[in-house]
Amino acid sequence: MTAPSSTAAPAAAPAAPTSARAGAALGVTAVVLVVAGFALAAATEATLTSPPEDVAAFYREAPFLRTVIGGLVETTGLVLLLTFAASLTDRMRSAGWAATAARSALTAYVAVCLAPGMSAGATALWLAHTGTPDPALLTALNSLRSLSYFISLVPFALFLAGVAVAGLRTGVLPRWACWAAFALAAPMVPSVAAAALGFADVLGLLGLAWVLVVSVFLLRSPDSGARR
Repeated sequence: MTAPSSTAAPAAAPAAPTSARAGAALGVTAVVLVVAGFALAAATEATLTSPPEDVAAFYREAPFLRTVIGGLVETTGLVLLLTFAASLTDRMRSAGWAATAARSALTAYVAVCLAPGMSAGATALWLAHTGTPDPALLTALNSLRSLSYFISLVPFALFLAGVAVAGLRTGVLPRWACWAAFALAAPMVPSVAAAALGFADVLGLLGLAWVLVVSVFLLRSPDSGARR
């Protein structure tokens, strides 16, 4: 008599589509929160070219509670972008350095947006509402806030370029998404010089729109590039 053979069942592989959908859902949530927070707390009347009196007036007259809530909502959205980038680049890890560089670049983008960006704006708001309405000080903090967002576009451009390279190599993203990322990344780096001219951060908003579109695509086609 032969002893019955006992064969262990192979371990189930992680469900890549489920992970991709989770990351994509976080990407959609992140963009929605960033835009909603920006709408609540945007310093539209306090730009780099605004006179110090206008900047001080904006921070003194801004609704404190609404602005704080908007800042917290935007901060939450920025942090959630990190999870989106981690999920996306993890699926592209076979691309090597490109995926790693993309994840590191978006981490740097979020870090610069939060500190000194959000931190400078929050400090200006706090000082203006607690009896320190010095226009020169508020203008300096506001300039730091504004320039931080433009400087953060440099690592954001590297994120888009890295994702584009990794996407073309792995097939995780469609080619149109990769070439759109290249097209957005190219003008982001010199846009820092345009900040002094009073231009709005249009490219940053377009970059968030790219994240939203790609997230929706991954929600609908989470197994893209799985065969490759």
